[in-house]
Amino acid sequence: MSFFTPHSRPAAFLLLLLLPIGCLLVQDGEAEPVAAALSLKVFQPPFGPGVVPVDSVTLSREGGVVRLSSGTDITVPKDAFVTAEGQPVAGPVTLTIREFLNPIETWLEGVPMNMGDDAVLRSAGMMEIRGTTANGEQVELAPDKALQLDWYSVDPDPGYVNWALDTATGQWRETGGHQSLTTRDLDAELAEAKAALPPQVNPVEPSRYAFDIGDMTGKQPELKRFNGVQFVPVDGRPCGHDATRIEVEPITDGSEGAFFVRFIVDTVLSARFKASSFDTTTYRSSWKVDTTTVCRCHLALPTGADKRTAAKVQRMLNGDSERKRERGLLQAIELWTEYNAKIERQFLTEAMRPSTLPNRPDRPGRVFQRSMQTDQLGWINCDTVIPYPDEVDLIVDLIGPEGRELDVQNLAVMEVGTRTLYPCDGGRIRLDPAQRNAVFGYTDGQIVFLTQQQVADLASLDSSATLTPSMAAPDALDHPASGIAQLILGS
Repeated sequence: MSFFTPHSRPAAFLLLLLLPIGCLLVQDGEAEPVAAALSLKVFQPPFGPGVVPVDSVTLSREGGVVRLSSGTDITVPKDAFVTAEGQPVAGPVTLTIREFLNPIETWLEGVPMNMGDDAVLRSAGMMEIRGTTANGEQVELAPDKALQLDWYSVDPDPGYVNWALDTATGQWRETGGHQSLTTRDLDAELAEAKAALPPQVNPVEPSRYAFDIGDMTGKQPELKRFNGVQFVPVDGRPCGHDATRIEVEPITDGSEGAFFVRFIVDTVLSARFKASSFDTTTYRSSWKVDTTTVCRCHLALPTGADKRTAAKVQRMLNGDSERKRERGLLQAIELWTEYNAKIERQFLTEAMRPSTLPNRPDRPGRVFQRSMQTDQLGWINCDTVIPYPDEVDLIVDLIGPEGRELDVQNLAVMEVGTRTLYPCDGGRIRLDPAQRNAVFGYTDGQIVFLTQQQVADLASLDSSATLTPSMAAPDALDHPASGIAQLILGS
């Protein structure tokens, strides 16, 4: 199933702002973007609405699974949609979806995350889903239907619940839908699978009754793989003989790398004879010989065997276990690689990656996947309520270099390690100085931000302070050495 990649409007400064962050945040080229009808009293985006990527897909009434570019899956049941009047929709429905995967995207769209004056919502996954018919009519989910959402998460906290946004009031309400968190420790899974495999087996020492096998008939080319390999009878007795056919089969009863070697004689013997010494007639007789001798053997390396032969014997003894081990490791690394690629946008940069989630391609770690169901379209969020920190709580007036008070909009504290955005209404800044914080806003086409030293000094200030923030054009984020890039992106 395909997804729609939006076209960009001529808003180059937005692209410059966000490309270093690894987020493709552009305005959608649709005639009526998803956010066009949103109330600016609720949403206050500093750069205008519609800056987050838009995925669009058309489904028949049979439904299906929509795979977004972020790796999120949306499972749509059959006959899922109705019109605003409650009538079933028989034709195709186009879903238009926007995901908000990090605090910067939330800030750029001006999404309200406050829960009163003392708490905010920390999101583990937020999206807006809208549906329209072929003629542009808005649809809703049928009363008995629900969408299943599955996505990779970077937060191991199981305490998140489902919320929905009332776009008229800007209030989030808890919906109580089913939500779960699945954790897969890929390294532990590999260790468990490895422990379940048979222990590694080594070749035994040759004995006086060790033998090798070969093919002098040219009719059993498969025996060439045993060239240079010796077989040692398990019971320590002589075994084996010439045969018309030789078969080798691994023993699968846990006998630590033992093999059955079958010597099969399957032929017809004939002879000439006379009935008596006086008989002048020579008679001919033949009879069938069909016997099998089975030798239960270990493998051994002859003295002076080269490395190639030694490696061949090891493959014979441990080949199945090694293949299972290698296949399991490959599958784990593939999943780990996919997981890290899909969650990259959630981090913005490596500076926001928690220490519990190391990015080591050669060593798989923990994969977190969240699932939730929603019985409505619109704004859907997987959130937990977080109180404002109270270690620092003061009113800050921001002034420009010439001493003029700045009209700073969307001033916020971003707690980088926890990926939490705390809006600073009325210039009130609240933060925990033990965390890594970024304080930034927007005024007159520029980003306003406090330096790392100014943020650190907030802990020693009184209940109010006047500060002169740094200012930068949005495209300053394109330069890793700039102050704003170092502050927000950690570069």
